[in-house]
Amino acid sequence: MSDSRVRIWFALFVLAVFCVGLAAGMVIGRRMGPPPRGPGFSEFGPLGPPPGRSGPPPRMLLDRLDDVLHLTAEQRAKLEPIFEERRKRLDAMHDDVVTRTETEQREFQDEIRKVLSPDQQQRFQRWLDEAPRGRRGGRGPGPGRGGGPPR
Repeated sequence: MSDSRVRIWFALFVLAVFCVGLAAGMVIGRRMGPPPRGPGFSEFGPLGPPPGRSGPPPRMLLDRLDDVLHLTAEQRAKLEPIFEERRKRLDAMHDDVVTRTETEQREFQDEIRKVLSPDQQQRFQRWLDEAPRGRRGGRGPGPGRGGGPPR
């Protein structure tokens, strides 16, 4: 293969790894919880965290909104089903992203395994099994030398 083709394939591989890492980082970041608060910093604004699995229940968000806007009983009654429906939709989106990310990671690992020898495949699997979840993206040294699979 020509040198330019190798460079293109390498660039595409790096781009794919970056995209998988970005998606995984987003999912992991959501599961880790909110960032620490600093002076004068409101981590979520007046409505609280974005709805989703880790956010407060819709009724709690509605109570906060009511405190700020002083809603009438009629407005509150109209807003409750909106909050409930959006919560369901956002939960469904979250589940879809998690499923798609897990599928992408499995496919990525399967592609790597196709290149490895049977012995390397076993070591690669051990490395995946032993690596702490937050360090698979290359943050800090993992098992073995330099964060790579064990030898």
